[in-house]
Amino acid sequence: MTDIRLSHIDLKDRRFSLSYPLHDITLQWSIATVGIIQPVILLDRTPYIPIAGWRRLDCARALGMKTVPALVVDMDKKNALLIAIHDNLARGCNIIEKAAILDRMVSFGFPREDIFDLMENLNLNRHEKVLSGFLAIARLDMPARDFIFTKNVSFRNIDSLLRFEEKERKKIISCLKSFHLTESTLREILEMLHLLKIRKGTITGRDIPALLNADALRTHLKEKTHPILSRLHKKLKAIRDAMALPPGTDIRVDPFFEKEYIDIIVKIGDEEEIVAALGRISELAAKGYVRSILELTKGRIR
Repeated sequence: MTDIRLSHIDLKDRRFSLSYPLHDITLQWSIATVGIIQPVILLDRTPYIPIAGWRRLDCARALGMKTVPALVVDMDKKNALLIAIHDNLARGCNIIEKAAILDRMVSFGFPREDIFDLMENLNLNRHEKVLSGFLAIARLDMPARDFIFTKNVSFRNIDSLLRFEEKERKKIISCLKSFHLTESTLREILEMLHLLKIRKGTITGRDIPALLNADALRTHLKEKTHPILSRLHKKLKAIRDAMALPPGTDIRVDPFFEKEYIDIIVKIGDEEEIVAALGRISELAAKGYVRSILELTKGRIR
């Protein structure tokens, strides 16, 4: 191990850089406090090429350090990449890092069997389709990769996102990046946008306007993709608002209004509560509210 001047290291040569995101504020605080404990690994070239320790190098540069402790090695690029990969495997890899690893292995000419073996160790199915999906992730632009990382987007939803053209994807991500998104909400939004794409041929800004939250966008898209269903949900909401259901009581309808029955849910703590709840439900039924909800279900008047 030796101290190498930072100015003698080619930080622009990113062929072995796999960490995402690169900057680590906690690591920077640690290095500022006690220094770099684990040396970086450099390829013996002029200038030196970083193999492992990219985050440490980024922190060193941010802190204005002149030198870093390093191990200097001389090897071919495939073995250097393997060192970089296994250095990252020790701490676990996120989906963007897994994509970068597989992309580098393909571009460096590793045999498919070696790539599939590593995929198993990354908890991925050793399948060509899975590999193709991760290679597509690796080639996304920075905003798309940031969105996937910060929103912890699943591979299934990433696959849906990849069905859009780059221009469309940018519009979608620009709209969604500020929203709180659950996995199911994002899936539903992407499915409706893809339906619009099939119908129209492309996604425009009008399809994904600037709205307050994901629920507002979902409602907007439902009105465009499922106008009849959207009207039924509006009618149901109006009826429920007028009913003023008592606490602990709920009426649920199949989200697609395809079932010929509804569910009436009653939560009780004692016998008196059930008597009161059933009495209130009977009153609401007598006023025609229950009938109005049943008329929205399958096979009845729209």
